[in-house]
Amino acid sequence: MKTLLITGINGFLGSHLAKRFSKSYRIIGTEFSKENLFRIKDFSFTVYLSDRKSIKRIFTENSIDIIIHTATFYGKSNEEISQIAETNLFTPFEILDLAIKNNVGLFINTDTSLHRYTSIYALTKKQFNDWLYYRSKEIKSINIQLEHFYGLGCSNSNFITSMIEKLMNNEPVIDLTKGEQKRNFNYYEDILDAYELIFNSKDILQNNFNHIEVGSGELITIKELMILLKDLTGSSSILNFGAIPYREHELMESKLDNKSILRLGWVPKVSIKEGIIKIITEKTK
Repeated sequence: MKTLLITGINGFLGSHLAKRFSKSYRIIGTEFSKENLFRIKDFSFTVYLSDRKSIKRIFTENSIDIIIHTATFYGKSNEEISQIAETNLFTPFEILDLAIKNNVGLFINTDTSLHRYTSIYALTKKQFNDWLYYRSKEIKSINIQLEHFYGLGCSNSNFITSMIEKLMNNEPVIDLTKGEQKRNFNYYEDILDAYELIFNSKDILQNNFNHIEVGSGELITIKELMILLKDLTGSSSILNFGAIPYREHELMESKLDNKSILRLGWVPKVSIKEGIIKIITEKTK
């Protein structure tokens, strides 16, 4: 059985990918800490710490066939800049270098649609993507660019998750931007379907570097989304639009180009309203 390495294996996306591919691949993963692997506690995945010494051990103790890189720090939990850079840039750079030296067949990266100067998170993600592109002549690579995805079990740093929590708790006032940003929101099961489709199509992708943007393309403004969330939760919270200024280089309208993933046969199945209802229904059981 071939071996698949997933970085950030206890993260929301990483854990679901590990479970989905576990029937066909031997799964190993990396994590910043092994103290609370709550999302994968019922599975016997081998997990390594993501420090340099442990990463080198991965390649001496295992023959890796494919890598899916999902590990990331968003900078929303007061992480130091150095910690964000280590997780989003230097550690995956080390993994990429070892993958090339050990003849790994494929490196799949998880990228963001945000402008590189929107945040430290976006900058470090784009910097690693630059390196992946530069070194793709040495290893076949697929860069999967995602917009916002959500689902039950996402961390509270996830926008939809945090807003549902605040609304269901009837937080008196929720401060927001003007909410004019037009974004693409995708239910996590649709994202998993996209990864699986890309994964299964890897042999027909001709280029050594393949950039694939994943999203339904159906845009909704943040203001429309918040009004929908408030309506579906029945919350008494006041939505204070305009209380928070936009970030510099804020993404005001998604320019997602999903032609590549659609050509592969991907069809998103869950609308934004349906996805939110699924989460609220589970939370109120």
